[in-house]
Amino acid sequence: MKLPNHWHSFIKTFQKKFDVEIVYGLVHVFQDEEAIKERFTTYEFEKYLPDYIPVADDSGGQVAVISKNDVETKVFLTSYGTLEEKHLKILDRDLLHWMQQKFPFDKKDVTMREITAEQQALFERKNEQLLQKISQFPSLLNFWKQTYSIENLVLPENYPTIENLLAFQDGYAFNSHLTKSLIGEKDGDFKESWLVIANNYFADPFFIDFNDVQENFPVYFAFHGAGKWIPIKIADSIHDFQVILKTIFENRFDKDYLDSFVKELAGLGNEFWEEVYQNVLDLPDRTEEEQCQKKYESDWREAAIYITDIGPNKMKIVSLLKEAYKLSGGEALQMSKQNRILYHKGPYKWIQGSVQELESLGATIEIVIL
Repeated sequence: MKLPNHWHSFIKTFQKKFDVEIVYGLVHVFQDEEAIKERFTTYEFEKYLPDYIPVADDSGGQVAVISKNDVETKVFLTSYGTLEEKHLKILDRDLLHWMQQKFPFDKKDVTMREITAEQQALFERKNEQLLQKISQFPSLLNFWKQTYSIENLVLPENYPTIENLLAFQDGYAFNSHLTKSLIGEKDGDFKESWLVIANNYFADPFFIDFNDVQENFPVYFAFHGAGKWIPIKIADSIHDFQVILKTIFENRFDKDYLDSFVKELAGLGNEFWEEVYQNVLDLPDRTEEEQCQKKYESDWREAAIYITDIGPNKMKIVSLLKEAYKLSGGEALQMSKQNRILYHKGPYKWIQGSVQELESLGATIEIVIL
């Protein structure tokens, strides 16, 4: 049985947060393929609901299922007695969000409304306004040009694609499924001037405040699920934050180095960096040889380069696209007008030459680890 990738991402996060199978005294989350297969076989999913797999159930016979299709991430509710696709009810938009809501099995609490054409048009206008706003700040664009996904340390793992920046604010500035703004001016509210620039596997946000533009955008962090947003300043500027992330990423397999580096950050009494430091202490000890092996394996991760702005040397970029895709001049010119152009895929180690070539021509790029 092939489990979808979003299930693997979810269960990795779940197991970091919970050390039990029954959560909140009610919900039994299936934590491996064997447990899922057992339910799948026992309740004859292959016969009645072959395109879905069970991921959790409760003592009342209700079961949460997801599609085998990796594109469809919604969580659906049914019962073992009514395993028919027509009876499926949407529980949540995805497994991680369902976990953040404490695994409710009451579909009335998580009703997802259809978005009207007017609401979609309004969303697109607001997204375009946001894109125009951030285009004034090169430091923000540079931050997303080279990102670092760091696991197991409560540091950023997920970043927005620039063209979908507004959608990344979902769950912080607004709730898209309830078409409801979450912005307010009271203490603990999410402020209108805040922008989430990344989040970690617990959906804790890292954000900047547009009111801090004169200070080069200090970076803040807040714990998700606390009932209110309490900003913790974690870097003096977005550039400083990127340098910190780069340093940690490049030394992520060297526990001794991280111990010294993060301890200095935590030594200032910062609650966030203290938590990162505690996670560093939990990292496995590795010999120098093991560190080199892990770094070598990491360099061979599949990655992709996207061009998000072709920059001043338009015709040189067009020429590169023409060569890379074996296009005619007209076809390459048309391709260069796209907002986000996939330029190259390959091992992370091998794409660095393309990165340097594009940046030397003034193009803005984005690297995505696949």
